[in-house]
Amino acid sequence: MKRLYIIIVLFLLGAISCPLVYADRGMIPVSPEVSVYEPGQKAIIAWNGQEEIMILSTDVTSTQQTKVLEILPLPSKPVVEAASFQSFEQIQSMIWEEGINLLMYSTKNDARSGSVEVLFHEQIGAHNITVVKASDASELMSWIRGFLTENGVNEEISLGKFESAIDDYMGRGFRHYVLDLVTFSQEERSTNPILYRFDSSFLYYPLLITSPVAGNSEITLFLITEDKVNKDYWPMRKALYRVNGGTSQQIEFVLSKGDLSKIDLRIGELFQDGAWLTVLTYRGELNLLTRDIMISEEGLNPALNVEVTVPSAVIVLSFLLGTVSTLAGVVATLLITRSKKT
Repeated sequence: MKRLYIIIVLFLLGAISCPLVYADRGMIPVSPEVSVYEPGQKAIIAWNGQEEIMILSTDVTSTQQTKVLEILPLPSKPVVEAASFQSFEQIQSMIWEEGINLLMYSTKNDARSGSVEVLFHEQIGAHNITVVKASDASELMSWIRGFLTENGVNEEISLGKFESAIDDYMGRGFRHYVLDLVTFSQEERSTNPILYRFDSSFLYYPLLITSPVAGNSEITLFLITEDKVNKDYWPMRKALYRVNGGTSQQIEFVLSKGDLSKIDLRIGELFQDGAWLTVLTYRGELNLLTRDIMISEEGLNPALNVEVTVPSAVIVLSFLLGTVSTLAGVVATLLITRSKKT
């Protein structure tokens, strides 16, 4: 009966638009604070300490057909490939299932150099993607104006407010920029996600580049890391399950290697074993986003694994002391035996 009840609950979860998770104790609802179906920026960010995969989905609304240029600064040259929105749906499903387990079980353990250089250009679905390498913000802005003109965007466009942000990225050593030119009609609101794979010594998601954009937005980041993210990263915070009665629980748990492959096979390849899923969220004005998400290995909380290295000289000394102690014991025994015989 308990198994049948859980199956019914899972069916109901798939049938409603607002994600609710129920436990088998008194029908206590648990509401994940995030939904991949809400408009805004969404990204899956998987990082294993050396390499990052970022699956990025952005919703854009428009009252008429228009072209939108998205600029993505990256710390190194990326591989750009198509991705699927199903990756976000898989993560949403896993969050719902974890919500069920959260109330079924008592603990989590139970469950620079010259002008702009074009490195890559390809049409991927509705995305016209170009990857460039640049080391000067003003040169890059000038190149982008020419790029837009070549692609039929003849309207006067003010890019000056973005130049200070690009200057900031240049000062931090960012040389690679993805330009994604997307055409939106009145009927369209979002496009298929794009996967970016690049080398990085830190987990990274750009927020500063969106600060010149007016308006409010909602940003949801699904972080996948070998170890647990140990704190909030302002202005974002860890998303919560909210339970009736005022209690709450952060959405963070371990995914198996099989779970990672369900999200995307390329993410599964990043990790030898399982990984932690942590959800960060932000709701507010874009002009408040004055820093990027950058998490080093020190920002993660690894499992306790203490490795003690003993110098070889200490090992030799310990061996000699042990040998001397053993010999002394043998000599003492012989003297006692002889004294008893006499």
